[in-house]
Amino acid sequence: MREPVECRASVERVLEQLDREAPGVPLLALGQTVFWDEPTKSVLLWLMEACQRVRPFFFGVHDTDYFARLHAREWRVASSEWHGDGFALLPHNDYSTRALWSSAGEISCLFGSELIPTRARYREAGAQLEKVAPHHPAGRIAFLDAITEAWGWRGLVATGRAPLPVYEIPVREVLPALDALLQWGFEATLQCLAEPEQRERARQRAERIRQRVHELVALSDGSLSLADLYRYLYRDFLVWLIGRVPETVGFTRTTELLRFTPETAHRPRFQLLQHFLDPRTRPLCERAYNEAVADTEIYTLDEFGEGALPFDLLIPRRGRGTLLLTERYLTVLTPEPVILRLKQPVETVATLAEVLAQAFGDATVLIGKALTLVPMLAHEFVFVFNERGSPYLPLSVRMLQRMHQEGIAFALYPLLRLRYATWDTIGAECVQLRLPDHLATAFGERELCSEQFARRWREVVQAQKELLHALSACHSPRALMRFLAERYGEPWQGYTAVYEELHGQLQQLGKEADKLRQQAHALHAERRALKRERARLEREKGEHFRRAIRSDSESERQRHMAQREACEVRLQAIAERLRAIRQQLRQLLAQRLQMGRTPEQLAVRERVQQLEYEAEVARVELARNAILTAEGLPLTNARPTAWWFLLVSDAWFRANAQQTELYLESLRG
Repeated sequence: MREPVECRASVERVLEQLDREAPGVPLLALGQTVFWDEPTKSVLLWLMEACQRVRPFFFGVHDTDYFARLHAREWRVASSEWHGDGFALLPHNDYSTRALWSSAGEISCLFGSELIPTRARYREAGAQLEKVAPHHPAGRIAFLDAITEAWGWRGLVATGRAPLPVYEIPVREVLPALDALLQWGFEATLQCLAEPEQRERARQRAERIRQRVHELVALSDGSLSLADLYRYLYRDFLVWLIGRVPETVGFTRTTELLRFTPETAHRPRFQLLQHFLDPRTRPLCERAYNEAVADTEIYTLDEFGEGALPFDLLIPRRGRGTLLLTERYLTVLTPEPVILRLKQPVETVATLAEVLAQAFGDATVLIGKALTLVPMLAHEFVFVFNERGSPYLPLSVRMLQRMHQEGIAFALYPLLRLRYATWDTIGAECVQLRLPDHLATAFGERELCSEQFARRWREVVQAQKELLHALSACHSPRALMRFLAERYGEPWQGYTAVYEELHGQLQQLGKEADKLRQQAHALHAERRALKRERARLEREKGEHFRRAIRSDSESERQRHMAQREACEVRLQAIAERLRAIRQQLRQLLAQRLQMGRTPEQLAVRERVQQLEYEAEVARVELARNAILTAEGLPLTNARPTAWWFLLVSDAWFRANAQQTELYLESLRG
């Protein structure tokens, strides 16, 4: 190996604990692509050797997932940067490509990640995307695509046919697309390096990676799959990163680890499946699973159909689908569902393996769904994760705890977490960085030495978090304008002064309009009172007439007729006043409609609206930069892409290895 790292006490304590809890148990790191962070976990090989606590370590390709998914409608409106031979290179955003899911065909350039600034996240920051989008020069769709795009990330999707599992993708078919993906990631990374010499060195290393990909494909007999390619590349990455491939290292794939046949069904990794098959424990396990996923976006088992189990079956050339098992039928929800009639109920893994082998041969693979995959393999391996790896694990723990409460116990090995010091160590040697826009804004400079970046990144992240909080507190255009003026000076100070003056004019117009409204309200109130009085007088007038007719006394009759006449006089006066009020209301309405509609006043309103729009655009842009920085840097710090180190600095990888911390995490909670 290259220069050894020291065995720090904190690392040795964790490795000692691991020896006690899982003596000799092999480590397992599973990744969907070798071009992400999985090879970075090779720092653990250095640390174990330094502390003289070496054990087997398997690097695996998670090749049982579908290559990529994107609905056809969304593909038609998506903006692809490259397409050909049945594949397309796409960004990921919260609009046109929001349903994009890419596994084995994704890449992030230096500082880039899969972090999407979602529309919901903008709302949390107070930003009103829908206020900006209709008027944006690029158009609504283009604006929403761009503003919610994950920076520095691209993914491949298959466009010419239904998605295939990764292990069935012929590498010769995907090679042009894969090469375009690598070129995009490498070129975007080179743009982040300011010095020509450092950029040329990085270019040569990037070309070495591309050449190795083409060499492996050329050396194959045509049967090489994408999963095979990634498996072979693991070996190369270890040589590039740590200098050699230790004897304790092995390479595998989930199609090998989880192949389910009568010969493999007895393995401990399928013990969890046995509990879901045994009629004595199946109801308890199903309830534990459903309770664990309650109030999440994950389906409960009944939503898949009767008899659903939290496992998928991968059938060669038929695809992957949920396994449903009732007393009489076995169903696999592949793209074209497969249904088998059972001769007898299936209650053991051995029986299930026999049924599947008879129907599909010995190449079927049984994979746990989101909550069950890790517990399956944790019967035999110690999983190695970065500190943010596998977001489903809390749900897995919840399920396992519930099962344990029901008396279903497992002997599961702990997880081993790696806490990298990615950005703290990028200054191991000075590399002149040219920061992308969002980081240049956050750091206040476009170019800086990586040593400065390492010293400042945490305080910059905190400052951007505070900025997001401040933006969310601006609840009105005026508050936003004042915030921008106070924080950023010109031109916002000038804009704010103009806005305040124009807003004052509009307020004065508003006061005048309010006076007119108050006059109108008073007239409406008077009209309602007069109408009530008119109704009363009409009743009194009729009553006086009826009493006059019925009265036997002439004097009494004359008195009622006089009172009736008085009512008539008052009714005429009311009628005249109502006509006058109606005319006054028409005049007031005309004045109100005319108010603010002179060319000068319309220009004031238009300028105020323009300033408010520009302020909202500024908030949206600030929010995007802040989200990408405050949330993107911690994310990439926890999950650094392995080839970044190769292109940027060997010293960076060595320093990161030296400062990486380890900790164990129990699946029992």
